[in-house]
Amino acid sequence: MSQWLVEHNFPYRDSVEKAYSTDANILGATHEAKDLENLDASIEIVNPIMGVKFWDSSVAIASEDVKIQFVQGRPVAINGKDYSDVVELMKAANDIGGRHGLGMADQIENRIIEAKSRGIYEAPGMALLFIAYERLLSAIHNEDTIANYHAEGRRLGRLLYEGRWLDPQSLMLRESLQRWVASAVTGEVTIRLRRGDDFSIINTTGPALSYHPEKLSMERTENAAFGPVDRIGQLTMRNLDIADTRAKLEMYRDQGQLGSGEFKLIREIGEGDKK
Repeated sequence: MSQWLVEHNFPYRDSVEKAYSTDANILGATHEAKDLENLDASIEIVNPIMGVKFWDSSVAIASEDVKIQFVQGRPVAINGKDYSDVVELMKAANDIGGRHGLGMADQIENRIIEAKSRGIYEAPGMALLFIAYERLLSAIHNEDTIANYHAEGRRLGRLLYEGRWLDPQSLMLRESLQRWVASAVTGEVTIRLRRGDDFSIINTTGPALSYHPEKLSMERTENAAFGPVDRIGQLTMRNLDIADTRAKLEMYRDQGQLGSGEFKLIREIGEGDKK
């Protein structure tokens, strides 16, 4: 197609044929096909359109601190600047993440046609917001909530990939995640960006963090909510569970599920079992 456009004097952004195909929007870009279908062609043949070649040592990339603020699951400010327009916020996030080469990845993926393909992805702004969001999420919600968030997030991501964003099953997942997970994610995260996906979390603040070092510390703390005696009690209860597990293992051994090298799902009933 590009060759035809050039031959017929139509304006085209790439007058020279590239070694791959590119699609992009404000959230990210994907480079695929042609030379990138060969796994011996690395990410380094790609010329990024949203960032820099972080793998190229001749490209100077200075470290940078950036503050991301969320309110009820929505990014609202970057480096203290409020954004009422989400498009402008994404542009700012893309600019910041892009100058570090953040969020660029080489992926082999499973297509909806039951086949695999390979692509090089760029998403500097999304990667930056994701780092901050996940940090707040881990500081606010408990383990089971986070596990459900990851499981439902993967399901929702697959539905989006299949073009089913407005299907009932997607709406159910979105409503659940927004109502019970995202609505609690309020706070600010300071991130130090270096090169590529090399970064450090510098600070995390928020009004609803469940992380309370003053209540639960490995150091000696006055009026601790959980102290050495509590820990001994917790270990005692854990030992009871371990003892129950050991008893089950012995039962499995007696049933031939362990040690014999052969296991039948339905055990033959012997004479001794009949009543």
